[in-house]
Parts: sequence; structure tokens; C-alpha cells
Amino acid sequence: MGSLVVLICLLIMSMCICVALSHAQDDFSLTGFDNPRTTVVIINDIAGYLPLRYHCKSKDDDLGDRTMAPRGSWFFEFKPSVFGNTKFYCSFSWGNELHYFDIYRQNRDRLFAEFGCRRCEWKIRKTGPCKLNKDNGMFDVCLPWN
Repeated sequence: MGSLVVLICLLIMSMCICVALSHAQDDFSLTGFDNPRTTVVIINDIAGYLPLRYHCKSKDDDLGDRTMAPRGSWFFEFKPSVFGNTKFYCSFSWGNELHYFDIYRQNRDRLFAEFGCRRCEWKIRKTGPCKLNKDNGMFDVCLPWN
């Protein structure tokens, strides 16, 4: 009789967990921590007022080929992985130039990293992408092309 009670309790607990997970709100991960959306903003800051062609994607999402006017901007949003492995990478081209860059790497851009962000803003320049530094409001966190 005792093992039957334990079995029934386990069955009830399993059903409760399944119901709770199926009704979990979209904004929360399974760990119970807030997992808000992240926004990446790309700004065309190519000298000479050239249009910027770009194509961004992750292993799961292809955001397509696009063209941005000089000084134009574009953004996309996503939820970073609870496993810490989200990465979006882009190709950028203008004139005869073609470059690649990881526009979002969770291990580099996570909220609590040195220059982490929930809204990651990048100016694309001929010398490489420069990220908005929230401490001083300048696009002075410049990284080399891949």
C-alpha cells in the first residue's frame, strides 16, 4: 500500500509540473529567471555616404539580404538562449569591400559583460563595427572584422 501512495504522489507531481510548464509565460525561461528580448541595431556609418548591403543570420534564423541607405538603421530582436550560446553573424558589403562580423555573441554581449547590452547598437564603419558604450554614449567600443 505504501508504494502505491508514493506512485500516486509521483504521478500527481508529474502532472502538475507538465501543466505548469505548458502554461509558463513566454518571457520566462525554464529556470525561472527573466529572459527578456534583446535588440540589435545596425547603423550605416560608412564614410562617403555609401549604401550598405548586409545579410544577418544565426544557426536557426536567416534574416535575409538587405540594403541600407547611408545613415540608415535597421534592427532585429530575439531571445538569447538560456544555454548562453546565441550568435548572430552578418556579412557587410559596399563598393568592392566585403567583410564579416559576429554582430551578437552571447558570451561577449550578455547583459552583465563589460560592454554587455539588452539593446546592442552598432555603427558599421569601413574600419570595422563600433558598439555604443553605455557609459559615455559614444560608439567607441570598436572591434575588428572577423
